[in-house]
Amino acid sequence: MKINKISLAIMLSCHSVYASEQLEQVNVLAQDSVGYHLGRAALEKISVTDKSINHILLKSPLVRGASEANNSLTQGEISPPNITFYGEKYYNNNFLINGISTNDNVNPIGLGNQSVLPRARTLTVDPESIPTGHPQLFWVSPDLIQSVEVLDSNIPSRYGQFTGGVVEAELLEPDFKRHSGKISYRTTRDSWTKFHIDGQLRESFNKAEYPLFQPKFTKHQYHIQVNQPLSNSSALLFAYDRQDSFIPQHQRYLKQTNKQKRRNETFLLSYKNELNGNNVLLTNLMYSPHIGDYYLDNVKNGAFRESGGGWLASLRWKNYNQLGLLTTDLSYRTTKNQTAYDAQHLSNYYVTPSINWLSEPDPDNDEFNTAREGGIGKKFTQQKQIQFKQSLDLHKWQTAQLEHNLSLGWEYQYNQSQLRQPNLSVQRTYSHYLMGERFTQKQCDECIPGEQYVVSRTFYYPVTGKVDHNRVALYLQNRMKWHNFTLTPGVRAEYGQFMEKWNIAPRIALNYDVLGLGKTYISTGFNRYYADDLLDYQLRSSFKFKGEEERRLDFSGWDYKTNQFTTNYRGSTLKTPYSDEVNVGITHRFNNAILEAKWVQRSSKKQFVTKREDNLLLLTNSGYGKTNNISLQVSNPEVIKLPSVELGWKIGVSYQKTKSNQTIDYTQSDWSNFGITKMIYKGKLRDIDQMPSQSFNDPWRASLQLNSYFPALNLSWLQQLNYESGSRYYERKGARCSAVNSECAGYEGLVVKLSEIKQSRNITLDWTFSWKKAMSQHQAISMDLSVFNVLNRVSKANIVDDGSGGSYQTYKPGRQFWLGAKYEW
Repeated sequence: MKINKISLAIMLSCHSVYASEQLEQVNVLAQDSVGYHLGRAALEKISVTDKSINHILLKSPLVRGASEANNSLTQGEISPPNITFYGEKYYNNNFLINGISTNDNVNPIGLGNQSVLPRARTLTVDPESIPTGHPQLFWVSPDLIQSVEVLDSNIPSRYGQFTGGVVEAELLEPDFKRHSGKISYRTTRDSWTKFHIDGQLRESFNKAEYPLFQPKFTKHQYHIQVNQPLSNSSALLFAYDRQDSFIPQHQRYLKQTNKQKRRNETFLLSYKNELNGNNVLLTNLMYSPHIGDYYLDNVKNGAFRESGGGWLASLRWKNYNQLGLLTTDLSYRTTKNQTAYDAQHLSNYYVTPSINWLSEPDPDNDEFNTAREGGIGKKFTQQKQIQFKQSLDLHKWQTAQLEHNLSLGWEYQYNQSQLRQPNLSVQRTYSHYLMGERFTQKQCDECIPGEQYVVSRTFYYPVTGKVDHNRVALYLQNRMKWHNFTLTPGVRAEYGQFMEKWNIAPRIALNYDVLGLGKTYISTGFNRYYADDLLDYQLRSSFKFKGEEERRLDFSGWDYKTNQFTTNYRGSTLKTPYSDEVNVGITHRFNNAILEAKWVQRSSKKQFVTKREDNLLLLTNSGYGKTNNISLQVSNPEVIKLPSVELGWKIGVSYQKTKSNQTIDYTQSDWSNFGITKMIYKGKLRDIDQMPSQSFNDPWRASLQLNSYFPALNLSWLQQLNYESGSRYYERKGARCSAVNSECAGYEGLVVKLSEIKQSRNITLDWTFSWKKAMSQHQAISMDLSVFNVLNRVSKANIVDDGSGGSYQTYKPGRQFWLGAKYEW
């Protein structure tokens, strides 16, 4: 006898589903204020520029993005933007694909807040750097996703390794019913984009004189998907998705133009078999690399590639038995982040007759113009994981008047991370003067005869570093219902080999159905969330020594010495960062509308910051902060049908305030290094832990979505009005307080003086038109036109320090068009 399958929708109390050719979606009422679910139909209706899950999540006012991101200067980039939940650091979320953690815990801050390669990486080489990372190891397009679960508060105990939010994506699954597929293409370019640029940068920007000035670009998005049933209970699916961007870069001193390239692509092969009525098998094999081709600024043969991503293989077995649903997951993941220069060695020359190119002119004397050539070879980090986990969701049962819904499970992760520089790399510095005279010797080694010779060589030796950081976790949760009350206590216990500690995370949520009619719910929760391991400094400690040789006055030999690197790193003895959450919410359904209001407070504790001891950097647990967020969302669960149009709408608004002693990320120095415990902000003396958030800091965010479908025209029109109150830019300067200074309120000692610049509010309007024509019962063609920032409003993004004591303003892009087409069968 076939056992009924158990619903696993942990956040649904009731739902209504309505279907239409163009407005198909699922609306849910989240009684425990857990989060929200986006199905395949909903994902297709959300209009974004570059295709990533993060771009979709930023459409919600609850999610914050960096003020530096998506500015007019770097419109050619396609990396996923960073996101935060409730003031937590953007690298403290947990991204899962089919239940498998896909977080980078080696160098998640490699692309910075902006999720763009830092300018410094294109101006010079840093032999002590590790390859650039991103919080997400895989940059998977939403076109490959069946559904996304976004959990932001009252997060169940089955989830761990985060202090921010949980984003769980389920890949496309094969369909037993029929052969099907789709092909799609989408594009934009600079000529379809309006740029808003600071006046002082306009000339340099238009000439693309710096690597991250991108006035010219072309983007392409491709997708192909084929589903093939093998029997009435098994099927195979193949999908390929790719995003390309081509960005010319002008080298003003080399007088040449190079073509930079970015590419994100994913190959997916999925097999599903319903073995019998009680057993379902799902296997996936995914290869998802991403690359970026760059050029060092005005360096001959200075090309290099930043790459990441890798392989993911998974097997999921669902067994419906007498106890309930037993889900078993086995997976293997291997990824590599790599920085690879075309050249193995780097040379710093002066311009002489045989060195006929220029890298940097000397402003006072052309005789000292310099020329650079090459790179420093290859370095990579590799992360491997084998994960085995099981969960058991028991059938509901009752004791007296109490209904129980128990879930429990365990998981084991074998994790290994390494850093490698396979080969020796040498940096040479030349001089064209010897003992005060121009160099003219013809017989010499390590030289250009009669022009210049090597005065110093630095050897960067091969490096191998490895860290094993296995983890085990257990969890238990019981959803108990008594009359109109639902209490969900849970606990998660985790042990990490890297920190050698057990962490116990209690979770509890309470929900009350006010009238017992399933219309009005009041909820609250008290929860603790622990972060993942961070291996950055531990692997950096593998860089220990470099060899240096010098010769200044003659050619009698090299003076050799072995030095430590300028900075050494140590993981230190650490505690696991955690965040405590308190929340209260109310959800009410009236007529054809659902209202959800929620207050969430997160208190971040034991967060990572950096302490400096001479030339040693080590992580400490001195970071802390507090965030309060209030949000309101209203939407219609059922389509409004008028004579010629069908309408759906949604309104959302949130206000957030964060205070923290952290400025940007874990590389920030501990304030105790400077003996600072106070700051002056808005003319008042305050504790340093009251510092406002330095990024991801728009206080207010709101959106209004209106989706219109015109059946007679086969046309849908999606409109979204976006509001941001404007980010804050802060300038921090050290100062000394004295008793005579009124701002210091009698305090004497070092302080931080914090100056605030408020950016103007941003209001933008986005449109997407989608037309679909059925060719037969299962075949259709469709076209879509997206217009972002329809009114071409000028919106400020952020103020950027130019590195030379000045600053410039960045702006969001103006009006931008995207055009796409799709064929389905």
